[in-house]
Amino acid sequence: MQVGDPEEDIKQVAQAAIRGMVGALGRETISPHVMIDAALHVLAAWVTSSQTHLPIGERDEEVEELLDVLPSYIEYHRTAGWLPEPHRNDN
Repeated sequence: MQVGDPEEDIKQVAQAAIRGMVGALGRETISPHVMIDAALHVLAAWVTSSQTHLPIGERDEEVEELLDVLPSYIEYHRTAGWLPEPHRNDN
């Protein structure tokens, strides 16, 4: 059994999840703000649940690291080219 590149696996899972959200909910049904809020809640819950074994100081460090890298992840997905062209519904 061949083991894949963890970074590539993570990106593929993220792409599949986003495509699933967009396909299941549709742009007209739910606003992007609601989808963003839902995604942030899922991320926050996962981070919190994954930290239950860590001392409080390490938990805070992990959250700070996440906050530092989040803008670069957002920029990556803006420029990755795999997402459909954005359509604005707010004007």
